[in-house]
Amino acid sequence: MHSYRPRSQVVSTTIDEDESVLLHLEAQQYYSLNETAHRIWQLLARGRAPGAIAAVLAEEWAISEAGALRHVRSFLQELDDADLVEEMSSDKTV
Repeated sequence: MHSYRPRSQVVSTTIDEDESVLLHLEAQQYYSLNETAHRIWQLLARGRAPGAIAAVLAEEWAISEAGALRHVRSFLQELDDADLVEEMSSDKTV
């Protein structure tokens, strides 16, 4: 499974406790995130892998981990399609 991180050209701002807005600086495009998307973005920004994000969502919202993982993968694909994230290299060398 691919791991992603927010692109450096994307700025996020929390609107309230559980919503946020993303701004893609190069594309000059705004994206509004609902509560679930906001939580996924928070965890992604902290370096969490998709499986770890799904585990947190499953625990916090009492949903199945498999269902949470499907949702996380779908949302990450949307973020990737919008060029808001980049795939992290599995190579650990610097």
